Amino acid sequence: MPGVVRTVQRAMGKAIRDFQMIEEGDRVLVCVSGGADSLALLRLLQEYREHQRTDFFLVAGYVDLGFSPGAAEKVEALLRDSGAPFRIVHTAIAEMAFDPRATKNPCFICSHHRRHKIYTLAHAERCTKIAIGHHKDDIVETLLLNILYSRKIEAMRMRQEVFRGSMHVIRPLGYIEESLVKRYARNVGLEAVPRMCRMDGNSRRDKIKRLIHELQADEKNANIRSNIFRALYNVNVEFEYKEK
Repeated sequence: MPGVVRTVQRAMGKAIRDFQMIEEGDRVLVCVSGGADSLALLRLLQEYREHQRTDFFLVAGYVDLGFSPGAAEKVEALLRDSGAPFRIVHTAIAEMAFDPRATKNPCFICSHHRRHKIYTLAHAERCTKIAIGHHKDDIVETLLLNILYSRKIEAMRMRQEVFRGSMHVIRPLGYIEESLVKRYARNVGLEAVPRMCRMDGNSRRDKIKRLIHELQADEKNANIRSNIFRALYNVNVEFEYKEK
């Protein structure tokens, strides 16, 4: 078995065990966007279920945002090939996100409505867990996004309780860097559906990604991404501020 495949499998397995992400009898909704990360997550969870002999149910869910007329058909073909049961939800979220009358950032609008559709689908499928393909880089970037744009120190949680504990959002790829997830996807022959959003390359997240890349390029031994990630486990708040 190629080294990258085994490395990713082990890292995901460790995350699942560390945070008790998946338990016997769970019904897990795997959120698939058509990108390499979510397709890799679906395959990895299928492999995990087989190798660990853990009895849990998997269903893939795809929310068609409406950016590309042919995207849903392409994702549906990939999901059929995966062998997992799946559900597709068609929406007009793209139209809402770029409505000239909208007062919020398009990415915020898109994320908000997509999350609502995912929760609705999870309830309909009686799922106890919602698995999202966020990786280590996503967690790092979200922390900086929240600091710079939302005035708060907050990051994605590996396991997050929602609806008073009746359901949990889990991020099994949270220990794995984006580059390694992409290498895994290439190794196992996963073909992602191209992203069509007009914000691609110009979103706030893309700006943060470029900032981290530039900092790392200037100081190759600084381990910028890993340092930010580890800072989440080394919080020491002594500063006291009273807003006037």
